[in-house]
Amino acid sequence: MPSYSILKRSAPIAVITLMVMAVQILALALMSPLSATEVRVFEDPESVTNPFVYIILVLAFTLFILLAMRMKKGWIVELVILMAVAMSVFYVLVAFLAPLPALVISLVILLLLHVYPEWYVIDLVGLLVCAGVSTLFGLSMTPLPAILLLTVLAVYDAISVYKTHHMVSLAEGVMKIKSPLLFIVPWRQGYSFRKDAGGKDRGAYFLGLGDAIIPTVLVISANWFLAAPRYDLGGGIGVNTPALGAMLGTYLGFVLLSLTPRDKPQAGLPFLNGGAVVGFLLGSLVAGVWPF
Repeated sequence: MPSYSILKRSAPIAVITLMVMAVQILALALMSPLSATEVRVFEDPESVTNPFVYIILVLAFTLFILLAMRMKKGWIVELVILMAVAMSVFYVLVAFLAPLPALVISLVILLLLHVYPEWYVIDLVGLLVCAGVSTLFGLSMTPLPAILLLTVLAVYDAISVYKTHHMVSLAEGVMKIKSPLLFIVPWRQGYSFRKDAGGKDRGAYFLGLGDAIIPTVLVISANWFLAAPRYDLGGGIGVNTPALGAMLGTYLGFVLLSLTPRDKPQAGLPFLNGGAVVGFLLGSLVAGVWPF
C-alpha cells in the first residue's frame, strides 16, 4: 500500500521536526534561569571573533575523533563525548538545583548512556543537551556574531559532507560507538540503536545534535539582546518577533531538507541555518528593529 509506505516514512520526519521545535521552546524556557547563573561561553558577546574561536574548537574536536577512530581508540572518543554531555547537563541542572544533586544526576545520566544507549534515552538526553548548549551560546553572542557562526558552519557542513566527506566518516564512527550526538527516530518496528547502530539497514532517521543547536543559538541571541515586540507562548515563555522569525525559518529549512534525496547523507546546516537567518531578518524587518 503506497499510502501506508509514505506515511511510514513521513512520520519520523514530522517527529524530528517536533523535536527541533521542542529544543527551541525548551531553550527559551531555560534562557532566564541560565542567564542568572552568569555562565558565559565568551566574555565579550559582541566580538566577531567568537564564531571563529568556536570553529577552531569544532575543527580540533573533529580531528581528535577522526584520529582516535583511525587508531581504533573508540573508547577514548566515547569517554570524552560522555563527559562533555554530562558537563552540559550539569550546567543546565545547576541553574535549578544545588551543585551536589545536579552532579549526582549528571553522573547517573552519564552511566545510563554508557550502559544502555537506546535511542529513546539518547533522544531525551539530547533534548536537554541541545537546549542547554544553545542557550549558553545564545546568551554569549549578539546577533551579528551569531549569524556569522551560522553562516560559517553552514559552509563548513556543506564542504565536509559533499566535498571532503569527513563529516560522513565522523557520523559513521559516532554511530559505531553508539555515542549520544544524534537524534534518532526509528521508522522500522523493533528498531534498537544498541543492536542495529552501524548496520546497513539502519531502520531510523538521524539528525545531528548540532543541526538543532546551531540555529537555536540565533533564536536565543535574538530573544535576549534585541528589544522587539514579544509574544507569550505560555508557561512564562516569551519570544520576540526576530526570534520567532528564526524559529519559523528553521522549521521551513527542515522541511526543505526533508525533500532532498534520502539515499545519501545530506548537510543539514545549510538548510536549517539558512532558514533561521532569513527568518530572523524578516522578523527584524516586521518588528522594525535594526538587528546589528
